[in-house]
Amino acid sequence: MPKPFNVDETLDVKGLKCPIPQLKAKVAMKKMAPGQILEVISDDKGSIKNITAYADLSGNTLLKIEEKDDVFISYLQKVEKVEEREEKASIEAPRKKKVFLICSRGTMDMAYPPLLFATTAASMDWIDVEVSLFFTLYGLDIINRNKYINLEVTSLGNPAINMQIPNVAEDLPGMTAMATLMMKKMMKDGNLKTIPELIKQAKELGVEILGCEMTMDIMGVKKEDLIDEVDDTIDFAVFVGDSMDADFSMFF
Repeated sequence: MPKPFNVDETLDVKGLKCPIPQLKAKVAMKKMAPGQILEVISDDKGSIKNITAYADLSGNTLLKIEEKDDVFISYLQKVEKVEEREEKASIEAPRKKKVFLICSRGTMDMAYPPLLFATTAASMDWIDVEVSLFFTLYGLDIINRNKYINLEVTSLGNPAINMQIPNVAEDLPGMTAMATLMMKKMMKDGNLKTIPELIKQAKELGVEILGCEMTMDIMGVKKEDLIDEVDDTIDFAVFVGDSMDADFSMFF
């Protein structure tokens, strides 16, 4: 069946989940010349909303979306002189938009939401968006080089976890390991990146990673214990000032 447009590049992201399809589309579009058309092939229904949002925010044109046998095909056209328009917009509105995410819990299931949120926000083509992740209390485990590779998830006191066992058995030895293995399998089956991979991706997208100095002292965490991706450690006075100035903030 002939394509509705003369496609210059095809991006096959089948099997990948949000926000990866939209991120890869953004990277591909930056390499294309004005007027060229990118075809994005995905089997993740949620990616359609993300591709649409990307087109709206970047100013590039979403020509059409097709659905064929549970596969979604989007056609994006690079807009003429989009870089000049972005430069003009930054001059007219020099203040950066700020997204501030506070991470206070260090289990695997609580590490994914802020990292996915941060990478998604940073990958959108907003003009001068600044995304910061602030790790405090047990959230420091997510940026602790001695712990972040082996984060766990517990079934005890977690009403949402899908483990068909009696409540009384949740505190038995081995249940945390079982719950952790279940979640790792879920993430792998969903083609989601690991926590270290998401942190690396966040850094590549320009996300600022900050540690809380006060709780580092309380919990005995030294600066040398933090992973290389950490930009800085700050105290609560700086944190309050930054968060009050944010356009959007969320607590995890």
